[in-house]
Amino acid sequence: MRSHPSQTHPAAPVNTRWKKMVRHPLFPVLPFVVISLVAGEFYPLSPYTMYSNPSSKPLVVCHVTDGDGGPLPIRWHTGISPGTLTKKYRHHLSELTDGEPDEADASQKEKAGREVLNWLRTLSMKRKNRELDAPIRLVETSIGIDAKGLHENLSPVATLP
Repeated sequence: MRSHPSQTHPAAPVNTRWKKMVRHPLFPVLPFVVISLVAGEFYPLSPYTMYSNPSSKPLVVCHVTDGDGGPLPIRWHTGISPGTLTKKYRHHLSELTDGEPDEADASQKEKAGREVLNWLRTLSMKRKNRELDAPIRLVETSIGIDAKGLHENLSPVATLP
């Protein structure tokens, strides 16, 4: 008569316990916590350290308005998100200022803004019944913090008739 393998091999129950432990839903948390502690990133155990030291430079975002200053739903017209719009504008500014978009003067901002607006208009013309054929304006919004708190500055950059 043959005996059951778990009776002849004493290591089998230990191996089975290890497999059960590895398959447990909380098992991946242990290596994650150990790696986090070694790396010095305490994300699950403390407030967000990555946001604890914000930049003193203002955050710059862009949006598009119509000729009267009303905001346009640019994603609906072009398929481009406001974040992509801002990145494109900053990229053109970087090209005009040798990699220093924060040092751009008004004429460089206007040139970069016109390029972005032309690009947006071209994209909108490819979308049926969503064309941007009326005057449009690129507006740069700067959000910063000082001793008085948060402040927001809106400045028109460029306009396409």
